[in-house]
Amino acid sequence: MDGGDRLNFGKNLSDSLDKAQTYVSEGVEQILADKLDQDHGVSPSPGATALASLALLALGREFKGAQQRGIQWLWQNNRGGWGKVPGGQPDEEITKIARLALQGSQGGWMAKLQVLSQARQFSQMILTLGQRVVPGLEGPTPEEIILPNILEESVLAKLPLYGRPVVVAASLLATESQEGLNRGIQYLLDTQMEDGSWSEDIIATSLAILGIMRLGGYPEPCQRAGRWLIQKQYATGAWPAFDQLKNWAMGWAVCIAGETGNGWRGNSWLEPGVAWLKQAQNADGSYGSTPPYTHPDLDDTAVALIGLYQVGAENPLGVQLLKRLQNKDGSWGTFPSFEGTPPQITSEFPVYISSVDVTIHALEALWRRGRTQEESVYRGLGWLSAQQDAQGAFTSSWYEGSIYSTAQALELFSKWKFNWHQLYLTRDILEARQKAINFIVESQQEDGGWGSIVETGLALSGLLRYGRAVPQQVLDKGSIHLMYSQNLNGSFKPSYKAIYAKGWDYEEPITTALTAIRALSRYEQLFGK
Repeated sequence: MDGGDRLNFGKNLSDSLDKAQTYVSEGVEQILADKLDQDHGVSPSPGATALASLALLALGREFKGAQQRGIQWLWQNNRGGWGKVPGGQPDEEITKIARLALQGSQGGWMAKLQVLSQARQFSQMILTLGQRVVPGLEGPTPEEIILPNILEESVLAKLPLYGRPVVVAASLLATESQEGLNRGIQYLLDTQMEDGSWSEDIIATSLAILGIMRLGGYPEPCQRAGRWLIQKQYATGAWPAFDQLKNWAMGWAVCIAGETGNGWRGNSWLEPGVAWLKQAQNADGSYGSTPPYTHPDLDDTAVALIGLYQVGAENPLGVQLLKRLQNKDGSWGTFPSFEGTPPQITSEFPVYISSVDVTIHALEALWRRGRTQEESVYRGLGWLSAQQDAQGAFTSSWYEGSIYSTAQALELFSKWKFNWHQLYLTRDILEARQKAINFIVESQQEDGGWGSIVETGLALSGLLRYGRAVPQQVLDKGSIHLMYSQNLNGSFKPSYKAIYAKGWDYEEPITTALTAIRALSRYEQLFGK
């Protein structure tokens, strides 16, 4: 770029950062006020909206208004069928559920009874997804999923705690066994959370309502669950695939606002956000996705700690939890087992699902800026470097595509200092770092991006850690791509590439914007305004 182009580019960059930071600030303020709207929350889900509408239809008149708003949203988003995400290619199974919801909404109690009788038709879809609830975890076999087999402790152990009500509820819809019906309903009644939901999850709660209502009875727990669903409905009538990722968004917001410092425009929410994060922690030091009821998640825990450390807030309770729940091979998984009811819980042991992306975040949370690291960090780095493939990429668990984890590994490796006491590990990290740089540079697309905005933001941020060792054309093109992908309200074009545990994709727009903010801020800092 010549001088004039560079000047114009600098103004566009500043304007883009202003809009993105304003958008994120609006979203964080909404989290603090517990009023997150659809523009800032997890993307609406046709499948979840159909299931929630069916559940409210089964509950009856008290829930009619919310159910009808859900149905109206489905009609408005009909594209010859319904996909996993708004405007996506029609998906056969989700379209069946949506049509069943529409059918039930068109006629009184007879239609409601017919819907409940047909609920078994889609239970098999949920049961099949239950076999791949978590990447890397061996799910129950088709025989084990059948009630009452699914309630055997050895079978439930194949599912994380948060995923068990979904599979049990779907099994309840499918079974004809009286013993299975009785035991399945009792399991759901025993596992309902204090807020009325099952696992703070739209899909699990909707299926549980349908499973229990199929046999009638137990109106009070079902109505509590219905009221919880109404609280989670967007003003448009849609539901997200699951409750909001508030700890995740707040942790990254605090981290990136703390990193950019005075360069962030309008971050008066930072101090209240730090206080909010401290209060959102479970008694054992863990975090879930949304306080105060959700099950512990080591990824959310790590990201909350990353944010707190960035602004100088120590959190020894969370640090000790991550160290204690490190897998034997040096990695970290996502969901630990626990005792108690959130937030008064004790996380017991990891589920031994090795995850590259969770391990990177845990290492970031435990990192010290000095040369000396603890044994847990050395073991984690050793495991992580061994996961890199021949092309230099790292596989992700919770996002489609390998750029996501590779870029974050590159970010992590940039912090490593030469260490005489860890010569072999130093060699491995330096080699992994160069291979990751090469992989990301070679993966840049013609439009300057790396796929989604999240991947582009992470890739650009990682490369900018190495400054002028990376061709400036690569960095220029990536920054321009981010700016061209920005919406008028400051958010960015969604990709829906984050993976919901049951196979449905979603977008979390605050974090997407934050990845762009960090990348553009680093570019501005390196090359000047």
